[in-house]
Amino acid sequence: MNDSYFKKDDILSEKDIEKVKDADENNKAFERALHILSYRAHSEKELTDKLYKKFENQVVDEVIEKLKTIGFINDADFTERYVEQSKKGEKLVRFELLKKGIDKDLVEKIISSRNHGVELDNARKIAEKVLKKYSLKPEQIKKQKLYENLTRKGFSYDIYKEIIEDGGCLK
Repeated sequence: MNDSYFKKDDILSEKDIEKVKDADENNKAFERALHILSYRAHSEKELTDKLYKKFENQVVDEVIEKLKTIGFINDADFTERYVEQSKKGEKLVRFELLKKGIDKDLVEKIISSRNHGVELDNARKIAEKVLKKYSLKPEQIKKQKLYENLTRKGFSYDIYKEIIEDGGCLK
């Protein structure tokens, strides 16, 4: 009997029925993965965790391998894009990527290649909004609110210090 198709009057063995069920389950898992990926890119761990909720481990593992082979999942590309597009500070970006299951060494490598100027510009944009909101408050309150906001968004004390030392932002 040919494995690729069955004829109308074929009698299916238990093994044949299992193969059909497995293929159907793999197709469902693959389509679910594509649906999830259609909204946004995911790390391998994120997608795996979502698929494990509905499918058997073996099925998920096969689908993940297939997606990696065709280039739909690539943690290095995902991490680069995530770091590039993020408006958050280095600390928060690092934390979020590690939470998404990205390898620590990969995270460190890509974050360390991030341009310091980009992070400083992102922090300045936040600083402008915060300082506008507290424009009528005393300088000490402005500094405190700025520090709190930048810290909450993952920026380091050094970034905060650079913004304060730039001068004009507190006036």
